[in-house]
Amino acid sequence: MSRKRDEHGQFTEQVTLADVLAVFETVDGPVVTSGDVASVTGCSSDSARRKLDALHEQGRVGRRETAGRVVYWRRDTAEPNPVDPGDPIFTDRPSFASGTGDLSTRVDELLYGES
Repeated sequence: MSRKRDEHGQFTEQVTLADVLAVFETVDGPVVTSGDVASVTGCSSDSARRKLDALHEQGRVGRRETAGRVVYWRRDTAEPNPVDPGDPIFTDRPSFASGTGDLSTRVDELLYGES
């Protein structure tokens, strides 16, 4: 199978994480292997394993080694929250409060110049 390259000569991603997750719907049984993913998607076993490992790191699939094989199962969790409230962008910033005064009594004046 010929791999596609982008305008910079880099290999393009042909199998997405969503493609890998879809394999769980097509394979009989509660678990899949990297071989199952490779067979269904047409990617290499190594690529399938890397994709499954990425999904495991995201918490979207579980994994376990058994009888010399690693099996993966889909976790019944909602999409991971892409926002990390502990991210320094939220914790290391100054407050942007507009002041300590209550301006609610002056809304018309401030918006329309009325007093």
